[in-house]
Amino acid sequence: MSNFVAGLTNDDPSITAPAYKQYRYVQYSGIVPVFATASVSFPPSEDNYRYVILQPQPPTTQALCVMEVKVFLRGSFPATQSTSI
Repeated sequence: MSNFVAGLTNDDPSITAPAYKQYRYVQYSGIVPVFATASVSFPPSEDNYRYVILQPQPPTTQALCVMEVKVFLRGSFPATQSTSI
């Protein structure tokens, strides 16, 4: 996996497909080898979001394979449990 964006939204992606970069996002530029871990961080914000979105850069019709996503809040325990995708 390489070059993707991680985004945050409150729009349910199963109802409304996320439009590329039309949500709060950060860019990950680089290659993540098989079985490696990549981290992205968002600048602090008072806003709350319900969904995490991962999309390839540039956008393609190919599937993005992700084994596990963990979400952490700054200064606290994991915000949600791991989710396999």
